[in-house]
Amino acid sequence: MPIDRKAAVDYAKKYWNRVTDDDKFWTSNEVVPLANKRRAMNAPAADGWEAFFVSNGNVGENAVFQRSVNGNTEVKPDPIAIWDDLDDCTHYVCRCLLKEGITLTETPRANELAEAMIKSSKTKTLALQSRQAEGQKIIDSGVFKPGDLVAYYTQSKNRYTHTAMFVGRQTGRKDDLGGITCHTVCRFQGQTQAWNGSSDDAWFLHEGLSYTLIHFLEDDPVISAATSGWLAGWWKIGHEFYYVMDNGLAFSTHSKPANPKHKLLTGHSAGYYFEADRDVLFLWRKPGGRVQVERWTAPTKTAGAALKINGVATGLARVF
Repeated sequence: MPIDRKAAVDYAKKYWNRVTDDDKFWTSNEVVPLANKRRAMNAPAADGWEAFFVSNGNVGENAVFQRSVNGNTEVKPDPIAIWDDLDDCTHYVCRCLLKEGITLTETPRANELAEAMIKSSKTKTLALQSRQAEGQKIIDSGVFKPGDLVAYYTQSKNRYTHTAMFVGRQTGRKDDLGGITCHTVCRFQGQTQAWNGSSDDAWFLHEGLSYTLIHFLEDDPVISAATSGWLAGWWKIGHEFYYVMDNGLAFSTHSKPANPKHKLLTGHSAGYYFEADRDVLFLWRKPGGRVQVERWTAPTKTAGAALKINGVATGLARVF
């Protein structure tokens, strides 16, 4: 079955502020089966009790049972779990991605999910531990889509500490930078503040993090034979040499290739390219978390191929 991005976003719209469809959530130490809590707290689903994550009136959330009775909200006096214990972000993201049709091993650990998805043959890591400004180049390219994964790296802990699913631009505002959904704190762009008072549901959340943007490739259009026919091979751009394969992948090196048969399977930078209208869009993952966006225009009978790097016209030359 092909992946279904809409199904993932629709699922998130339903469960972004409540316990997911598997009827369990994670604390920092263990999984909490909701059925056990229902029995212990006399909160059967048949009586309308649902488990939500609600503001604790300070900086976090509690998990609580609540229900609506004659238009009024009733809440159990004791929480199911308090903010200091909750840690449900990656469990929730896994549930969203599984609904999308992504193959993964469900885990509550952010670092485990991020590393597995980076290594997956079904993904393209478009930004790796990048700063916000670099990641925004990927978001603005249009390649990163609702249903893709954002992983948040904390340098002081030397690991990924949070994950979220990208939901696109939900607000309709011209200044919308793109948003996410996640748990703990619960977020879904455009709905978060009204629910719990939090306003940080843009994809980057807040300062002090670096960002890895992981794109699921299954629904990417296949590179056409016409494009691979003129694009594949070796090119020289500035002081770098690009080896462009016919499968949407490219690498760069500072060393000149010796002959047309020379192949490059890793390099100074890694890039992915996508057909965009009549052009080709390259997204390069550069050292130090930098991102470079290139737009290539195919050669014609009267002109050679043309290139713009981050919007600036740049010379290029075919090597082989």
